Amino acid sequence: MKIGIDIDNVIANTFAELVPYYNRFMGYESTPEEVVATMKRRKLKMLHYYFKAWQDKVMTKISVIAGAAETIKDWHGQHEISLITSRMSIFNRQTRQWLNNHSVPFHSLYHAKEKTKHLKANGCQIFIEDNFEECEILADHCERVFLLDYPWNRRATTKSNIIRVENWQQIKSLTLPQTFCYNQTAWNNRHKHRRSPE
Repeated sequence: MKIGIDIDNVIANTFAELVPYYNRFMGYESTPEEVVATMKRRKLKMLHYYFKAWQDKVMTKISVIAGAAETIKDWHGQHEISLITSRMSIFNRQTRQWLNNHSVPFHSLYHAKEKTKHLKANGCQIFIEDNFEECEILADHCERVFLLDYPWNRRATTKSNIIRVENWQQIKSLTLPQTFCYNQTAWNNRHKHRRSPE
């Protein structure tokens, strides 16, 4: 089986650990939704931000999300692991070094612009992502798409093969045969009173 996996906020605990640095860089505090909107809208500003984050070695200190490295290691010997990130390709060397430092194995690493990951995910039966719009597109190309739950992606989808999950333990259990289907509809019903506004 071929498994596609995003890096930031899926393997790397990027958002949670960069919030203080991001707020200092921007000069004001932002909500998760505002950070995501700024990253999409102010590309040049974000390019400067990421250069400075790598220069200041902030990005190199980001930790691995609990369960990610262990699960990927378990899969690596039996499945093809393809990491597909929206990080710019100029950070390829640093990204590979971070993955190596944290013992995250993979067979291939691709850089793709937002909403184009499906072009690199050709043949992936499973994809793991935190970007809602990306998942909507990937769902048309992959059998199952696992959407890691974050405040910025709490929206409903009509696509039954997008499966909202809360952690890597759940992802691992749901990739096994004959497990229950924890789908978007179930999540909507369970979290409807605490979902962030669109």
